[in-house]
Amino acid sequence: MKVQIDIDGIHFESSGGPEELVPQILQFISHTIPTYDLARKLIYLPDLAGLADKVSEFAKMTNNNQLLLTKNGLPADKSISIVLFMAHLASKFVRRPTDSLNTEEIATAVSKAPKTIRNTMVNMQKAGLIERTDRGNYRITQKGLMQLENSFKPTVET
Repeated sequence: MKVQIDIDGIHFESSGGPEELVPQILQFISHTIPTYDLARKLIYLPDLAGLADKVSEFAKMTNNNQLLLTKNGLPADKSISIVLFMAHLASKFVRRPTDSLNTEEIATAVSKAPKTIRNTMVNMQKAGLIERTDRGNYRITQKGLMQLENSFKPTVET
């Protein structure tokens, strides 16, 4: 990849892979547009690539776009969040027509009873982590993405 940016007469040019370019571009923009750096600290933008990397240890998508957890023993809420994140990501890559799943799809994906899924989803919906779509399906919210992302960060003991 090769990137070239011109902002108010200031030129930036670099090449490399996405993992190299994104930090370089963000640094250039934050130095060139100081308000961007401030806004970046206040506005939540999920790190979809980083989250996908972490979630890939727990879930996979099959060739026919079915979402499945690959690790057992996770709490129901984290399992649901992971599967709904996978649906969210799959819709961004046009592997699924929508970013939402119904209760039965979620129960199948996480290998838990539908009643357990429904009970857990009520609490998750009240907490604003997921939302119901117009046809009885559910999708992960920005708050849900943030909580899922934070759940993979190491905890610091004080």
